[in-house]
Amino acid sequence: MPSELAYVPAAVPEGAKFKISPSSFSKFIEKPYLWYQDNLTDAEGFTYNTSTVLGTIVHYCAEKVAKHEEVNVKDIEAYIDEHEANETFDPEDVRANYLNMAETLVNDYVLSNEFLEAETQHCAEIKDGYYAAGTLDALQGTVDDCMVVDYKTYSSKTKPRAIPAYYKYQLLVYAYILQKEGYNPTRVRLVYINRNIDGDISEKTGKQLKCYPPETTVLTESITQDDIDFIKSMLELCVDTVEFHKNHPELAHIIWHDPRLKPE
Repeated sequence: MPSELAYVPAAVPEGAKFKISPSSFSKFIEKPYLWYQDNLTDAEGFTYNTSTVLGTIVHYCAEKVAKHEEVNVKDIEAYIDEHEANETFDPEDVRANYLNMAETLVNDYVLSNEFLEAETQHCAEIKDGYYAAGTLDALQGTVDDCMVVDYKTYSSKTKPRAIPAYYKYQLLVYAYILQKEGYNPTRVRLVYINRNIDGDISEKTGKQLKCYPPETTVLTESITQDDIDFIKSMLELCVDTVEFHKNHPELAHIIWHDPRLKPE
């Protein structure tokens, strides 16, 4: 039986033509050939690595605490065991890091904030049977004035200073969905939590370099109706592009900006 941490895709109504995921929508905007491969072909996509398994566990712990529920360590271990060790996934690395990361996120952020929702699924039709749907990490504020919150894990000595565009697009898709559901999203927020980085030994001095323990970094931006209108237009463009591809598959190399798709 899959653990409680197993990924459950957000549902769309029966009969829906297509579902667009907020988490990967930046690819349509920035790297359409990758979005095409992930969504319109049978090519095997990315599965998991140490970072994604670690991130899922940290998200799970934050969710449980936000909902005032118990964190089940046995379920975490079961989730880790579901993934086979390989060159990109080290289960012991996950075990060595998840507790400190989760505790830091919970103590520094989750326990000091009130949540309207945590880990809830949201779905809205874009047009013509195409839907945008996904699972929110958290929602803060009120239905009339709310903030979309997403947790991100990273491994770097450099703290994030601004919300990157590819994450902003994800947050805006959620804001679009929420608005169509009757919420009024006015802000977006990323809450970063870094992995512990042990300091190396300096080749010049032979001394221990600085260590970087887990730390939360909160980045918040206001959004306007113009932002939501922009992402709405990009979602509608995605729908139109997929439909055009269905009718003109011979033009795939032009549609998706990939010369490898040109018919021979």
